[in-house]
Amino acid sequence: MHRSIKWILGIWLILPFLLPSPLAAGEKIKVLIISGFDVGAHKWREMTQHSVAILEETGLFDVKVSEDVGILESSSLDTYDVVVLHFGYWDAPDPSDQAKAALLNYVKNGKGLVSLHFACSSFQNWDEYNALLARVWKKDIGGHGPRGKFTVNIKNPNHPITSGLSDFEMDDELYSKLSGSAPIEVLATAYSDWSKQVEPIIFLHSYGKGTVVQNVLGHDIQARENDSYKALLCRCVEFAAVGKVTRP
Repeated sequence: MHRSIKWILGIWLILPFLLPSPLAAGEKIKVLIISGFDVGAHKWREMTQHSVAILEETGLFDVKVSEDVGILESSSLDTYDVVVLHFGYWDAPDPSDQAKAALLNYVKNGKGLVSLHFACSSFQNWDEYNALLARVWKKDIGGHGPRGKFTVNIKNPNHPITSGLSDFEMDDELYSKLSGSAPIEVLATAYSDWSKQVEPIIFLHSYGKGTVVQNVLGHDIQARENDSYKALLCRCVEFAAVGKVTRP
């Protein structure tokens, strides 16, 4: 009996190494950042390159940037492990039906998606985009008060994205009153003086077989220079792509 227990324990110890890894050893996570804004409040090219630098500095990611949402129609979309939405389109036309279906199927079939800051405001008339992100900024509902300092509270210190992180201070915009009722796993929150509510800041949910992570922080370079923001950016992208976090 004792020998049987030792055998079972041995199997459990080596099992993680027998299971297939999402990536081959040494292979980088392939990231597609879709960027661009039709509002003047964000220096989006500058911020996109800043995000690319943060990600590539880790040595974990191979990042490509496109300023055209039409790239979603490309047959190469499935070669990426994760798509990062880094844009805000209020007045621009919705993506084509083909591009919409491609993005939804990409995530449904098990790929990762990360939404940053103002991307939650895009495509106001595309209902399924709301379901994809779970929480969105709807015109005349969502918003934020004056940019300023606030504390981001880590609500789930056991999740890989927030593991080991403590509450931290941001000087940023605090998005509030996002719309949506789908269940989400909230990892970090902040109290908004504008909405008088505790607002979800970093959260995730499943869409089909895929993982969608949203981080509404990061209005500008100054905000994104925060060390905790940098760590969370890398962790959000890695977790959405492969379901784990290796970045300390």
